[in-house]
Amino acid sequence: MRWLLALAAFFVPALGHSSCPAPGQSQLAVIIDDIGYHRKRGLAFAELPSPLTLSVIPATPHGEAIARAALARGKEIMVHMPMASHDASSTDPLILTDDLEDDDFERILSEAIAQVPGASGMNNHMGSALTENNAAMNRLMRFLAAQQFFFIDSRTTSSTVAAQWAKAHAIPVASRAVFLDNVRTHSSIAQQLVEAIEKAQSQGQAIAIGHAYPETFAVLNQALMRLPTDVVLTRASSIARCSSIQSLTSIP
Repeated sequence: MRWLLALAAFFVPALGHSSCPAPGQSQLAVIIDDIGYHRKRGLAFAELPSPLTLSVIPATPHGEAIARAALARGKEIMVHMPMASHDASSTDPLILTDDLEDDDFERILSEAIAQVPGASGMNNHMGSALTENNAAMNRLMRFLAAQQFFFIDSRTTSSTVAAQWAKAHAIPVASRAVFLDNVRTHSSIAQQLVEAIEKAQSQGQAIAIGHAYPETFAVLNQALMRLPTDVVLTRASSIARCSSIQSLTSIP
């Protein structure tokens, strides 16, 4: 058991100072995806007085500038890494596919991270094909382990194997529980946020993913300041780290 606790403690310094929830509290993290194409929208989320996590698509016109501005405001930054999808082809500048040689796979990842200053984690943009691929996820998590990144599985497919490979490489990992804005109306987004809050309360933690939409901003701008007292808004890395510690220390 001692080595498990020591390994769990390894995650703490790499992922900031957020603590795991106290008894009777639950954690909720809100990730805003697709940052980088719209400067004004991205900066608006960066300026919200809440510990949001912003996930920036690498090599986008405004991604680097928004990431720097968000870091200056205390936000956590992730790489929103485009990955091959079953449903649609990507027009993003950098994308991971399963036919890349190892050198190209790692080169694209290195370029992506370099394009997002201050990033400490990654989640998948699209990726319904790649996150089902065991070999690709093994390659990805091996690379991210060397970077001391955490990973959030956006769960764009129910057949994803991303989280299991992250755990195999001892990477702090968690999975998306709710998409906030698949329907871009204020009422729908508000209801999805309620669902995320209820999941956090019932499960102890939850991750909600939204996008850089004006409707999402309007709802979060009002609602995040009025969360239930038993729900703590936190960074995505905190949920990934606490989940990993719990998983390690609960092994008999």
